[in-house]
Amino acid sequence: MLAAIEVSTRISSVALLDLVTGEELAEMALPGDWESSATLLPALETLLQQRDMTAQDLAAVAVSVGPGSFTGIRVGIATTEGLCMPSNLLAFGVSTLDGLAENLRAAEMMGEALCLVDAQRGECFVGHYRIEAEGFTELDPPQILGFERLALLLKEKAWIVGPGALKYEKELRESLGTQGMFAFNSLHQPKAMSIARIAYRRWRGGARPSLMELKPLYIRLPSVDEKANPQ
Repeated sequence: MLAAIEVSTRISSVALLDLVTGEELAEMALPGDWESSATLLPALETLLQQRDMTAQDLAAVAVSVGPGSFTGIRVGIATTEGLCMPSNLLAFGVSTLDGLAENLRAAEMMGEALCLVDAQRGECFVGHYRIEAEGFTELDPPQILGFERLALLLKEKAWIVGPGALKYEKELRESLGTQGMFAFNSLHQPKAMSIARIAYRRWRGGARPSLMELKPLYIRLPSVDEKANPQ
């Protein structure tokens, strides 16, 4: 059994996926005004209990590692550590931007795509992808860009998805014009089940990552670190 945790943006979620069959068993979104650190484990326990299971039935945990909320990323990784350490479970770290690309793939929205997470300061964490039926390909490394520079990345019309797309929708529509095709509203929020599906494909491909490999994907340093390490 694989448990998945998405906690890198305002709305957190947890999910369960059967590693033997690939069946997507359950997913739960947590209220945006709740503290993730206090609700992640109870939510996951609820999903397990609904299947007459406990944490002892888990073989792996997948967690979004950012970019996104520094606090959320740390909470997600700490929760994963707590679940994995006692039984040495597999620990899959999945980019939040990859998760958004998976949202599009699962919805059969193929082609070029920009996955955007708000980076504050009028900027977004940007993932640039080619979405295909069986997966997606990263066209550029994750980066931080102002919305006015996104059009320079595109070779053709592209899907626009993610919390950053919602925040800067007006500006993006003006900047991208007909090049930008906004995804359905239901796809803009990162989802734990998308993280689970990516981890499952990696598992089927032979990946067996340990907890030692689990690291956050920040792109930009947390503000406290930026102040301690001025450029």
